[in-house]
Amino acid sequence: MTTIVNDKGETVAYLYLTIILDVSQSKVLGLILGNCVFGQHTAPIGKFFKDTFRKQNGKIVAKLGKEVFPKKPADEKKVLADAWSMLSNVREHVCMWVEENEKWTQENFISFLAVEESVAIAV
Repeated sequence: MTTIVNDKGETVAYLYLTIILDVSQSKVLGLILGNCVFGQHTAPIGKFFKDTFRKQNGKIVAKLGKEVFPKKPADEKKVLADAWSMLSNVREHVCMWVEENEKWTQENFISFLAVEESVAIAV
């Protein structure tokens, strides 16, 4: 399991396999499929490359931190079932092109994963 950190280096979530978990490691917030980032949506909301989560406008919303222990969430079966459920809801598989931008967005990572699709494009 690897931390996901904000621009201040604070842990805001965890990455387990390709599953984005909340800080309690019990709730699935999103998925990485290929290099596309999915939150609570049926379509991609951003990209993940160079250990960085980016919005559609290329701005950085979070980065990978360091690997931590335990390597698995406490309730791995529930996490995997929830991730499968989220994956089953994906309807749009075509990921957008994202230009690299070194600026950080003002939006926090959890909001980024939870916003509606139309709002994700606008910010």
